[in-house]
Amino acid sequence: MSPAAGGRPRDPAIDAAVLAATVRLLGEDGYGGFALEKVAALAGTSKAAIRRRWPRRQRLVIDALASVLVVPPAPDNGCTRCDLHQSVRLLAEVLHERLPAGVLAPLIADCADDPELHEHLLHSLVRPGRAAAAVAVRRAVERGDLLPDVDPELFVDLLASVVYRRALFGEAPVDASSARALVDLLLRGVAVDFDRLVFISRQPAEQRHLYH
Repeated sequence: MSPAAGGRPRDPAIDAAVLAATVRLLGEDGYGGFALEKVAALAGTSKAAIRRRWPRRQRLVIDALASVLVVPPAPDNGCTRCDLHQSVRLLAEVLHERLPAGVLAPLIADCADDPELHEHLLHSLVRPGRAAAAVAVRRAVERGDLLPDVDPELFVDLLASVVYRRALFGEAPVDASSARALVDLLLRGVAVDFDRLVFISRQPAEQRHLYH
């Protein structure tokens, strides 16, 4: 957000303090107990100053959560099965380890009736986490490991839906074992040669390029 016309430039230190305080309080009090007064006190600023920066509390929460997300690079292990396993685990790590528990579901509900907020949430919190997986699927199609008519976005939707369902409903995160089971279930339907992909995934990393 830009400063008001003719106003003073925003102090990035205050912005950072407010975002950090928001993440901390969401972790301590949950979404239902979140209050701007507490954020202002913890950040050493005023509620009015926060309102000037973030007129909507939902936007503040979205920006605060986005500040702790790390967009993972697209896995590139020379192994389609390995790349997809890693993509699922990275997405699960983002949702279960970086975001405060129990916040994403009520935030999504709170933004559902406002198209602008909903789009901001998708742009800031959802799309970055799945972008790496989409790259991995496109690479797999390009090197002939997956059928040529596989839709990368739809494939990622199928992978991500399980991870998001567990995060939204407070279930156990997708661990390494369940990530392998999920990926293998989908690969059996879209791989050109599933057994070959399993074979490559079991080779030493430095030798996998020999099989492409």
